[in-house]
Amino acid sequence: MTLGLTMALDQLTLRATQRAEYLADSLAARAGSTEAAVGLTDRLLVAHSAESTLLREANAGQVVRGKRAARAEAWRGLWERLAAHMDSIPEGEHERQRRLGTLRGHSVDSTHPPTHLRRASLLAGAPVPAAVHAEAGRQAAIAAELAASRERLARLALQL
Repeated sequence: MTLGLTMALDQLTLRATQRAEYLADSLAARAGSTEAAVGLTDRLLVAHSAESTLLREANAGQVVRGKRAARAEAWRGLWERLAAHMDSIPEGEHERQRRLGTLRGHSVDSTHPPTHLRRASLLAGAPVPAAVHAEAGRQAAIAAELAASRERLARLALQL
């Protein structure tokens, strides 16, 4: 009975949840620019490549034998290597994934609208510039504040 009630509630709230995602995309575009928000939807389509890279990094960290110190430091630069990999994905692959996502109905999960519709919604309006800008000093302060969390998460991702 409880499971059936939960499933019915999920169905009733699904549309509101999906509408909230479109609103969140709109707010993201206003904060960081339409171009950045559209770029994020493109990144969602190639997330599998990030997963593969993290798995490869984790496996490489496990293979370092007899070099305990080197293995313990394998987390250093993980996020920079991952960002470089994601930046190296050619536009043609992004376009291919956009077409596949449209055909297959790619979505982050069952509560999110299809990614291609989120992207189309962002592109339907007039492009907006970023409302939030962070100068170099502020970016450095943010990076310093997140440094411990970045290390902890990198170690966890690499299972160190």
